[in-house]
Amino acid sequence: MKKFLSVLLALAGTVVMADNVIFSRNETFTMTGKINDRYVRWRSKEFPAEPNTWYRASAEIRCAMEPSDGRLRFRVRNIAKDGKSIVYANPAILKPVKLDYTLHSDIFMTKPNCARMQVYFILDRVNGTADIRNVKIEKISAEEVEKILASKRVEPAFFSPPVFAFTGERSLFWGYRVSAAFVDPKLIPDTITISIPALKVNGKAKVKVNTHAKVWARIPRPLKAGKYPVTMKALDKDGKTLLEQKSTFTVTERPAFQSNYPAKTISIDADGNVIVNGKKTLLIGIYHAHNVKGAKNIAYAGINAAQTWAPNPSSYKKILDVMAANKIYANCVLKNISGKKLTALYTVIKDHPAVFSWDIVDEPAIRNITPEKIMPCVNQIRSYKSGKPLRISFSDMTAVKKYQQCCDMPAVHKYVLPFDGIAAQAEVMRTILRSIAPGQSPQVTVQSWVHWYDETCRPQTVEQTRSLAYITLINGAKGLWWYDYPVAYQVPHLWGAVMQINTELFALEDVILGKRTVVKCVPATVEAAVFTNGKRTIVIAVNTAKTAANVSVSAIPGKNMTELYADGAKVAVKGGKAAFAIPAETTRIFEVTK
Repeated sequence: MKKFLSVLLALAGTVVMADNVIFSRNETFTMTGKINDRYVRWRSKEFPAEPNTWYRASAEIRCAMEPSDGRLRFRVRNIAKDGKSIVYANPAILKPVKLDYTLHSDIFMTKPNCARMQVYFILDRVNGTADIRNVKIEKISAEEVEKILASKRVEPAFFSPPVFAFTGERSLFWGYRVSAAFVDPKLIPDTITISIPALKVNGKAKVKVNTHAKVWARIPRPLKAGKYPVTMKALDKDGKTLLEQKSTFTVTERPAFQSNYPAKTISIDADGNVIVNGKKTLLIGIYHAHNVKGAKNIAYAGINAAQTWAPNPSSYKKILDVMAANKIYANCVLKNISGKKLTALYTVIKDHPAVFSWDIVDEPAIRNITPEKIMPCVNQIRSYKSGKPLRISFSDMTAVKKYQQCCDMPAVHKYVLPFDGIAAQAEVMRTILRSIAPGQSPQVTVQSWVHWYDETCRPQTVEQTRSLAYITLINGAKGLWWYDYPVAYQVPHLWGAVMQINTELFALEDVILGKRTVVKCVPATVEAAVFTNGKRTIVIAVNTAKTAANVSVSAIPGKNMTELYADGAKVAVKGGKAAFAIPAETTRIFEVTK
């Protein structure tokens, strides 16, 4: 038996799983913290370790931690022969957050005098819980270490070129994100430049490290529809090019997004569609925009709904006035108030044209707010017969069924933390959306800025952002919500992506809210659906994998498909099947012709 298998740990639930695993605990355990508690700890017994050796520490963690200045720390203590602590490795340090089980993993090398190790989990000044499972410490080879380090190395600059705009604009914004954590300091740029020759745009910005930057460029004449090549460069102090990126900037006519405002009548049909003034309406919402500038920007980008809240009735009315001025449906957050407080608010805002829905409470499951505690607010609002639907938001995959009787529009929050890809979004959509009762309208909030817990803080690509949106519709969402305006707007190419997607959704609204049929794809990592309203038929396909695929899609009701919002590629349909290539984490949309 090899020496690592000879290590026997005297901790309940601990097993040795392989030659290289020196510590493993598979059983789930829960830690509960309070805001005034320092260092609520779970720790293993000490176990032997080798000096000058690479190890990987990993654990799956599910959190329901309320906002605070505290932290959850996953630490590995290196211990000398005399029992003294040498150093702590920190595979994960989480700020208060709410997320489903997520794998956290990191590598570290033990010190020359390390003889033993010990695993710690520490809740420090946090209200909430952490469920932890599959904790593992394993020895890894130098070759594997090199692969892991190589995967973390990043280019010296992450560009945020303009990607989408509407005709008539006289200026556009671009930007960058530079992260110094994983690059050679010599490769950190001094200046970022942008060039769009067809528009006679040339600009540059001095680099600030580890920050998003937003830079405005004036355009000599109003933008015209078309596609324009863009080049961005990262330069050192001597003007040498460290990195160059080329992309395409698209300009299109701005559609009349808010064409069904105000909402005089609202209902939900048997398929979960929201019917506004007798017309099926796709809600495209956002969190949060509570001032005049923000409301104008989100309305311009094609967003027709927004979370709205204020601390008292008079200020609530002022915010609703801003929403109405920009033709934005207001999802009015109530924070589970009832009785006289709710009566006072309702009396002031009930007839306001911006009021679209009542948001009873945000994420009740992780706040230990039971359905019984919600019902007083629900029953009081329903007794008013306002004609506005009731909404509740969830981040817990198991909570939707439990609270469905409390709302008409269950809203699912799924922010991919850390950014583990479109596949994670698809899995949650399948699990939650298919559990929603008939006659309810499922709404989905997706992440819309950076990989929050990716160490490199790389912005999502336009295609990743687009795919996060469309995978929700393939799985049955009837409303798409972005998180959230203030941060998304800081990353120029992502805000451009939001504008692009909203424009596409507006053009496809009638057909997306028609009949939806999920179709079989090979490989299964590609998900697709056929949408039809009797006049038009489209196919939306999303590659959820991190590698490109040659896909075959079945049950296509036509003879040809033409790609929309790209280069008009044509694909033949034979025997109901169509074959085409699709890049990693990318969406392709086709119009089907007979």
